[in-house]
Amino acid sequence: MTLVYPYFQPSNDNSIFRFPPLGLGYIATCLKNHGVSVQLVDCTFAEEEEALERVRRSQPRIIGVQVMFSMKEKALELARLLRNDCDLLVAGGPLPTSDPEEFLSSFDVVAMGEGEQTMLELVHAVQEDEGLASIPGIAFKEKGEVRFAPARPFIEELDKVPFPSREMFDNQAYKRYYMKSFGYTTTSVMTSRGCPFQCDFCSRPVFGNRFRARTAENVAEEVEQVRELGYERVWFADDCFTLDRKRLLSICDKLVRRHVRIGWECLG
Repeated sequence: MTLVYPYFQPSNDNSIFRFPPLGLGYIATCLKNHGVSVQLVDCTFAEEEEALERVRRSQPRIIGVQVMFSMKEKALELARLLRNDCDLLVAGGPLPTSDPEEFLSSFDVVAMGEGEQTMLELVHAVQEDEGLASIPGIAFKEKGEVRFAPARPFIEELDKVPFPSREMFDNQAYKRYYMKSFGYTTTSVMTSRGCPFQCDFCSRPVFGNRFRARTAENVAEEVEQVRELGYERVWFADDCFTLDRKRLLSICDKLVRRHVRIGWECLG
């Protein structure tokens, strides 16, 4: 399995921020913990030809591509270019979850919602040459018709989700970028999933509308690992990190007790 984050600094993305693909990092850990060989190609600091060569060199049976709005055209292009380099092309992330039919013209499968267990089950299906219809949380084409498997329930106990495989990210490139742009180094951490609000600009496609949170101890352990990688700050990328004031203060307390000296920023 090779996981691809097709961010090539698209012209319709004016953001100055660069963060590694945590979602793919979570999936990579899940796959590795079950004995699956996995590679991760983050295109943030790569040229297209270099990224394509890395994917092809990994000789994957399955290629999984994370897609956000600004990456749509590049993701579809990569699917066409890599069509003959694997047995199964999978799209996942916010945009394919919101509009799976559009991606099934170029991809074989869309993984909708949280992807850890879905991708693991897709790997097993390919390995055992089994059908896809019994895998919850996917859309696929069969005899030219789009089919939807039953929805996959959201993960309830987030503390049981292993931390993302940060060693697979190009941490040195991210640190160089932030040091040059801002004078400090930072990376992202997600401490919760889901948002109970209904903002017009957000479809909440992947994590749903129910707030689910990791415990403060679990969060502090991951932040400590981030600090050990040499980052000076973390950006809590949750949709609503400050929703539960008691939990927020508990996270701060756990970091202090662990003597983790690190700055942080968040979305509220």
